[in-house]
Amino acid sequence: MGFMNLRRLQYFLAVVDHGTVTGAADKLHMAQPALSRQIKTLERELKLELFEPQGSRLALTAAGRALVPAARRLVVEALDFESAATLLRTGKVERLTVAATSASLRTFLAPFIATMTPADPQLVARETSHFEMTESLRQGCDFAVSPQAPDGDLRHVPLGRMPVRAYVSKDHEWARDGVRQLPLSAFAGVPAILTSHHSVSRFLLDDALSRHDVTFSSVTECDDGQSIMALAVAGHGVGFSTERPLYGAHPILVLDDDDSGARPLGLALHVAWLPGHYAEAVIEELALRIRDFLQAEGIALGA
Repeated sequence: MGFMNLRRLQYFLAVVDHGTVTGAADKLHMAQPALSRQIKTLERELKLELFEPQGSRLALTAAGRALVPAARRLVVEALDFESAATLLRTGKVERLTVAATSASLRTFLAPFIATMTPADPQLVARETSHFEMTESLRQGCDFAVSPQAPDGDLRHVPLGRMPVRAYVSKDHEWARDGVRQLPLSAFAGVPAILTSHHSVSRFLLDDALSRHDVTFSSVTECDDGQSIMALAVAGHGVGFSTERPLYGAHPILVLDDDDSGARPLGLALHVAWLPGHYAEAVIEELALRIRDFLQAEGIALGA
């Protein structure tokens, strides 16, 4: 496939992802009429209509929908081919894309990237949800930091466990008494501020609550860990989050009592990538460095 045809596939996918030619053109930093011409040229080459108007947006035709997975594979494979050629030519991986949640980016990935040097690959982050990690790899990310157990065919390195902490205001009695850890049962009957079920940590907490038969007096859901802490500091309840303390919030490690004794409740993290990746050795080395960083900074517990 020629260069322009590959580029047209990228244009096609940009319109798919943004829903309008205008939105895709803005993202691609090109003029809308020029992008429209490229899409029309691709349709002529394929002898297929890929889009049809639907109000102010473009909807994929049946043919367009059928071609999206193949187009994504072709673009990813072409970019991997180019990157592999660069590695063979220079002996250096110049750039890698990592998929991660916004919480992981804030809590440790951005701080880790700040410790890297020009000799390291440029690490570019792509924000995604907890439940889209495998799909992000298949759509071009080089590796993902995931709180989900990796699929069986993925290569992975465990990073440790992100502890679940309860956060209260500095005026709360637990903060005044200097409490630093409590069993989950101690939180029975408190007003809780939790992530929604868009987060794996919510399922982890729900499972522990069920096992210990603990219920809260009320639950407020909020998808942002920093906002959870802010609400706790403002006195609206006890916030539960895996993010590090902010705004003067007092952190309390949540202990999960079981038959083997009290253990901090924690969310297992992994670095995962597709087997056979051209930069597999570099990704694995980076994963081990991220794990060392998490341990050295006291961000994660041991596996």
